[in-house]
Amino acid sequence: MFKSSKLSLIIRGILFTALGILCFCSPLNTMEFLAKVAGIVIIITGTVFFILEYKAVARSLETMRLSASVLLVILGILIMIHPEIIAILLGAFILFEGIDFTLNTIKYHHAGAKGWVLMLLLGLVIVGFGVWSIFVPEITATTLSILFGIAFVGIGFASFTALSGLTLVEDYFEAAKKALEDKEDYVEAEVVK
Repeated sequence: MFKSSKLSLIIRGILFTALGILCFCSPLNTMEFLAKVAGIVIIITGTVFFILEYKAVARSLETMRLSASVLLVILGILIMIHPEIIAILLGAFILFEGIDFTLNTIKYHHAGAKGWVLMLLLGLVIVGFGVWSIFVPEITATTLSILFGIAFVGIGFASFTALSGLTLVEDYFEAAKKALEDKEDYVEAEVVK
């Protein structure tokens, strides 16, 4: 049911966790290298998101997901072209990712997911990093690399937390669907009697 969303979260989680580890474990000396790597990861994420969500979105006529994936690709290109404003561009990206994860926490909480508190905390931490990056862009490349590393690992872990929550939501829908089918079978049997 949520196959494309799950695959998108897995790919996103792996890419951003790897990028975060790269930034955190080996602080980069130049903003250009960080801009190229981050730009490529964001472009790949946007492209994968677009491809995986295209069919589901076409059925529901919801264009917001497609727009978000196109904006990711554009942001990735901008980051690669203008590394001098990487702190602001990546900060904006991280801020919106954090807001998205924080808002999705409500859905997971209502579905009964146990990891919603962790997702909420990660979302708030990511929002904090995004705001700080936007309003304090003059920090050094090494410090910025470490901070982005922490934020990217947070996005990766939040993606994996969202994946576990999505699995619980899927199980909930499957159980509800089965209960509905069982009830319909029971009603039909009663009518036949």
